[in-house]
Amino acid sequence: MEANLRFMEQLEKNCVDHPEAIALISTEAGKSMTYAELWEYSGRVYRYLKQKGIGKEDVVMNTVPRGINTIITLIGIWRAGAAAVILASDCESERMAYILQDAGCVLKIDADLLQRIMTCAPLEGHEDTSPHDLAYLIYTSGTTGKPKGVMQEYGTLDMCVSMHFCGERSVIDGRFALIAPLSSAASMLIIPPILYSVQTLAVIPMPVVRDPDGLPACIEQYQLTTMFIIPSMLKHLKRIPDSLTKVIVGGETAKWIFSDRVELFCGYGQSESGFNITTFLIDREYDITPVGRIGEQKAEICILDDEGKPLPAGERGNLCYQAPYFRGYVGLPELTAQVHLNGYIRSGDIAEIRPDGKIVITGRADEMIKIRGNRIEPAEVEAVLREALQVEWVGIRAILDQQHPYLCAYYAEEPKRSVEEAKRLAAGRLPSYMIPTCFMKIDAIPREAGGKIAKKNLPIPDRDSGENKKHF
Repeated sequence: MEANLRFMEQLEKNCVDHPEAIALISTEAGKSMTYAELWEYSGRVYRYLKQKGIGKEDVVMNTVPRGINTIITLIGIWRAGAAAVILASDCESERMAYILQDAGCVLKIDADLLQRIMTCAPLEGHEDTSPHDLAYLIYTSGTTGKPKGVMQEYGTLDMCVSMHFCGERSVIDGRFALIAPLSSAASMLIIPPILYSVQTLAVIPMPVVRDPDGLPACIEQYQLTTMFIIPSMLKHLKRIPDSLTKVIVGGETAKWIFSDRVELFCGYGQSESGFNITTFLIDREYDITPVGRIGEQKAEICILDDEGKPLPAGERGNLCYQAPYFRGYVGLPELTAQVHLNGYIRSGDIAEIRPDGKIVITGRADEMIKIRGNRIEPAEVEAVLREALQVEWVGIRAILDQQHPYLCAYYAEEPKRSVEEAKRLAAGRLPSYMIPTCFMKIDAIPREAGGKIAKKNLPIPDRDSGENKKHF
């Protein structure tokens, strides 16, 4: 690799210099693709988009079913200098329609269109982009009851490829098992570094990802060496695959995990960063695993008070970082302004720097919830369920059940629809991980002395209770 080459420049060079190297593996199809083939097929997407006049600042939705073709389409969009927003092919129709409009998509590439695109002759090269041209959007849960679009510029791709280190040690390399949703920030933190460094990315289908026996077997079959996984899911695996040498955990708080067989890292990144902010080599079990150590991270981070003043080591405050290519949230200028603090981006996490330099996240600054690594704004779920149940108030709380968190929905009046019907309606508007596992009717809404709703006082459901059991 040549120093200072931007992501697309290095990728093109890799495809020329290492044409026979394996870039992608589809474990579902049992097929692999070389770097030369990746460049050829993505060049067909590039030509199609260019013929359509699609380029810089245009947003293209990618709903190609999970696999090699999703990555081909993504690279083709980037070669055209356009911006990509990836959604699962089975994404809820209402959510997809909203994002199509909110993101201002000029085109949606699905499996049928991609099949036609593949009849085009490939176009060589790629468009020259500015670091501040729009590269991709990630849609996360929003406080308004609608998904929230996070905009990242091409400079983020360039930063991303150099931020996957713990000290001088590379974390994202080898034959990488990609188990995260392709629409997630985690995937966008992984794809560029792998392709930049001529490594191999294996896309594993979601049914296998969810199988605690099947996932280790798949990883061993394809001799994959590195994986990113959320801590609760790692604990759910029956065993660590023999072929793995590195495991990165992240997406939720890691507690009491350690392995002396593989290098185990705790990584910390966000949709708003677009790159790995910090990484910590887990050297023992911790009640709260640090996410990094001061001096070992490449990102500029600090702990600030609410006024933007730096806090000394040992004091808890807002974990903030610099992300020069985070453009903001689609159509939400006020929220974009709110996350900026004295030249930094507020992570929304409360953290402290311990005397030994370890960075430890101790909580959230708001009520945001993470379930299986997916960020959830309770307000979005509450808004959908109020309508689905036809009640005036719904409260959402995350419940820890033997280290496996789930959502519980609370309501204080008789709903006009059954819980089963409400869940069916909600499933048309929300991803599965945002549908509460439990629905619980309570006698009264708990409130603080000042009248604010006290969600912390919502009761924890009893699975063995006959009244609640039917709603799990």
